[in-house]
Amino acid sequence: MLNEQMKYPKWQKPYFAALVEVNPQKLSEKIAFAEAAISQRARELTTNDWDIDEHLAVRDAAFNLRVLKGQQPIEVPSRRDLKS
Repeated sequence: MLNEQMKYPKWQKPYFAALVEVNPQKLSEKIAFAEAAISQRARELTTNDWDIDEHLAVRDAAFNLRVLKGQQPIEVPSRRDLKS
């Protein structure tokens, strides 16, 4: 169903998969996969008919992934720590 709502599913699917990944071990892999898909599409956009909306969406997605890569995991205290 989500694929039907995506305007550019070829690169948006791996992008959204990275955005919603909560497992830190899987996150870097999904980011790398999304970056590769976005990079490939950005190269295609320079040689094919230009779609300004997709160009802007690709640019924003690439920026968001860089921000996501720079974030450190949040350490959540255990219940035991909270009782101290």
